[in-house]
Amino acid sequence: MGKLTWFLEEKARIIKELSSLLSPEARRRAERDHHARRRPRPCGMTIHTGTGCSFGCAYCYVPDMGFSMKPRPYTLEPLELVYALAVNPYVVPYRTFAAYGSVTEPFLRETRERAVQYIVEVYRWLKLPSQVSTKACIDGDTARMLRKGDPRLNVLISVTTLSLAKRLEPRAPDPIERLRCAAATGFSTTLFVRPVIPGVTERDLPRILEVARAYGIRTVVFGALRVTPGILRRLSAAGVDTATIEARLTRRPRGLRDQVPITLKGIRPLLVAEARKRGFVVLPSACAANVYAHGDFCYMCSFGPCGDPSRELRFSNSDVEELAEYMGIRTRVLRTAPGLVEVAAKPGRDGDRSLEVFRVVLSTIVRRRVVLRISRPS
Repeated sequence: MGKLTWFLEEKARIIKELSSLLSPEARRRAERDHHARRRPRPCGMTIHTGTGCSFGCAYCYVPDMGFSMKPRPYTLEPLELVYALAVNPYVVPYRTFAAYGSVTEPFLRETRERAVQYIVEVYRWLKLPSQVSTKACIDGDTARMLRKGDPRLNVLISVTTLSLAKRLEPRAPDPIERLRCAAATGFSTTLFVRPVIPGVTERDLPRILEVARAYGIRTVVFGALRVTPGILRRLSAAGVDTATIEARLTRRPRGLRDQVPITLKGIRPLLVAEARKRGFVVLPSACAANVYAHGDFCYMCSFGPCGDPSRELRFSNSDVEELAEYMGIRTRVLRTAPGLVEVAAKPGRDGDRSLEVFRVVLSTIVRRRVVLRISRPS
């Protein structure tokens, strides 16, 4: 068995074992769920521990996506969620990054138990390097339960402002208390300054960094604000000058649910300089924090290389071609380079979809960008 093919053999073994533990109805429910078919985002596979959030942050896009502000735990049972991920053709055990926290706050009273169960069971079965994004205060009991999962779990603790926190995050825990609780968990903790709100976050950043450093946090990620028409209205009602934000829109929103990122051009260098001046390691993205926490390596995008180069997976052209054959694809490696594998390929049994699955799986395993040169019958 080849070095790369091993991961898919392991995936098949896990699916078989889980199938024996779940009823046919539970398997069908998992297979119908979007976790079983969704392609991972650049930061990894976002795993929904619930829907909705009661913190009421003015900049939150969750209500604009149609979710209730009343939080509910996600519908799948823990092993059903694991099975859904296992049968997802894009997900690779040990290699796909797992990111918890997207359309809810994972550690709300209503969602906390399910979030912990998901994190523990996904790591137990699939060993996905895991990261959770939160504004909650993680208490000692929750931290102890989480330790049954990924021992190198990365906790992204979100802080946007101190001075306007009560206005912009009316029901979220105090930002300083968040930092204290996160640091006390003993997990790898990263300060997640997201969203950066122009005119607000820059003013508060020195104090945010001082508090985070005092609690032993040494890594930071900056993330841009995404806005909808509703977010602009809520920010304005909370006293934020939205003219500065609107001037930074990359385009105008096309509808009520359309999320548009702002550009941080001219702001990001100042934020980075402020953090480095205080001894922080500034990471380019949330997934880079996951890589850093796990002592891993990744060069799948232009932000890379990220992490420890000594942990890069070594492989040969024959390993790539064996993986392709295992997946029903005919390939020939054209070249490999730092951060890149270029492959000539012919469509497999499922046409272009099989090629896309192969591209994502190969990229995920070798943690490099994969370029396919597709040859089609004339």
